[in-house]
Amino acid sequence: MENNYKLEVKRQTFHLMSILIWCFVVLVFPRSVALGIMILVLILNLLIVLRLFEKKLKFFYQFVYILERRKNLQKPGIQAIWANLGVFLSFLLFGKCAIPGIVALAVGDAFSTLIGIRYGKRKFINRSLEGSLGFVVPTFLTLLPFYGFYKAILFALVGAFTEIISKKVDDNFSIPLAVSFVCFILSRYL
Repeated sequence: MENNYKLEVKRQTFHLMSILIWCFVVLVFPRSVALGIMILVLILNLLIVLRLFEKKLKFFYQFVYILERRKNLQKPGIQAIWANLGVFLSFLLFGKCAIPGIVALAVGDAFSTLIGIRYGKRKFINRSLEGSLGFVVPTFLTLLPFYGFYKAILFALVGAFTEIISKKVDDNFSIPLAVSFVCFILSRYL
């Protein structure tokens, strides 16, 4: 258990940092450049999943394998491709409203996993109550200074709810889309 938790801490730290980089890309680069970077990353990610150039990029693959869960070793990087695809589509469809979706995926998903594994005792649909709270609270606190109380809590709750109900679709894909969609609706109609 302790070794699995240590692996999850490494995985979720990488998850948090690497996904938050997308906020920088979205905010700093022109739309066309940001989309180009995202497409390039998706292509590279697909090459990893398909294990192309594995022998030539041995060092890179070793890094991927260090962070991969045992159940995903047949398709290393599969969850990363879902996350990158969710971020890409969120930005493509909703522009800068992708930011709260990216933050929810990075912060909420990372903290919910770590808190759920370590402290999760009470089952809540297909997650733990503690893990769900571990999604809402850090996401809310991260978004609060930028979006205010009501939007920050709404984005955090939508992200947590999406994670809870995502069974057939990877939550790395659905969380940024759901939260970005809510941001887009709020920015257009409220």
